[in-house]
Amino acid sequence: MDESTNREKVLKKVRSALISKTPNPYPNLDMDSNVFHQSSLPLEVEFAEKFTETNGQFVLCNGRIELMENILMVCDTNNYTDVVCIDRNLSAFFDEFEFPHQSVFEPESDTDLQVVALPCECLIARQGTIVISKNMTGDMRLLSSARNLMVIAHAHQIVPDLKEALDFVKAQNENKLPEDMLVIDGNRKKNTSTDTTELNRITVILIQPFDERL
Repeated sequence: MDESTNREKVLKKVRSALISKTPNPYPNLDMDSNVFHQSSLPLEVEFAEKFTETNGQFVLCNGRIELMENILMVCDTNNYTDVVCIDRNLSAFFDEFEFPHQSVFEPESDTDLQVVALPCECLIARQGTIVISKNMTGDMRLLSSARNLMVIAHAHQIVPDLKEALDFVKAQNENKLPEDMLVIDGNRKKNTSTDTTELNRITVILIQPFDERL
């Protein structure tokens, strides 16, 4: 039997299957409800618990002055003396308090950075993870060069789970996902498009209420 005849038989079966649809064997199957147990904890508490379980450092603060006090505390506790922050709003905040930092990243020469301070796309409460994209880094090599991360986030950026995280990120980015998204947890593993490396420590500093200048 030649090849064209075999091909015609296969196509005939495919067309027949498309015309005569098989009834759904599970018509009452719920595909919309959440399969996970819903936590009764506030999102910031759930995130803090999950994040610290994986060795992350979590700090909650109220307002700009307390934020700077906590940044100083984190730097003192971890012996950070060289902070890199390329985010325009955070860098302006550091300048406001005369906090010394490097505001420019040169990927060819800045290959070993003690700590990078940056914002995030959002925080995922259930997993205790941080979503970061190229929006925060400009160049993903910034993360590859960092030994430690200090993430500044707002309380409204915490979402329950991954699905809500994707929806939240899209809503902040003209209904599309940004380039080079990655998820980081307190276990200090970071995955980029080029490699997987390990950070010494990740600190999340959560500020409330919302401050549009950050």
